Amino acid sequence: MAEHRQTEHTDPATDHPDPIGLLYPSDVQALRAADTVTLHTGDTGGFIDAYLSSAAFATPRIYTRRQQQLFPDGDRLDRRRRITVGGDIAGFDQTRRWHEHHLPAATATTSIHAAHLHEVWRSITALLRPADVIELRWRADDRTDPLSDPVLHRDELRLGVTRGSRGWLFLLDVRVRPEPARMVTRHAPVPDRPDERESVL
Repeated sequence: MAEHRQTEHTDPATDHPDPIGLLYPSDVQALRAADTVTLHTGDTGGFIDAYLSSAAFATPRIYTRRQQQLFPDGDRLDRRRRITVGGDIAGFDQTRRWHEHHLPAATATTSIHAAHLHEVWRSITALLRPADVIELRWRADDRTDPLSDPVLHRDELRLGVTRGSRGWLFLLDVRVRPEPARMVTRHAPVPDRPDERESVL
């Protein structure tokens, strides 16, 4: 399988026939080598940022040529590779109506630090192969295990892997947090017309 230019992962406007979330050989290698990964889904889609970090080094880290190829974007003293993936968020909207897919005005983010020590992440990256398709599936306010404290919310992230007719689904992260620190956050949509805004007297 031919390797695509990195711009085809980072520029959502790029026109190419590949499905969103299709992994190339360098994507798989970067996900396995990353020190930190950030997973995000919003109104415009989803992505995974894989990082090589210099945080554990006393002096600025010197990156090899291969590392710079796998992580082509400079981010201060770190290196980053962004992989565009499919993403979907399920949850309750502002009116408490449940949405099994595409929760309106929702954003979801989580990070895995010391990724090479995270057992579930290591299992996923060991399974991944070039041409796999991955997606992020978020579930806000999951009620499988009811919480006694009404201030807390249980949010979950599952990572789906599709290979031809086969598929796997991994429970990657579960967070029980109050509203400001949740994985999934919601914001009220902005009205299209000024007369739709509430008047303040």
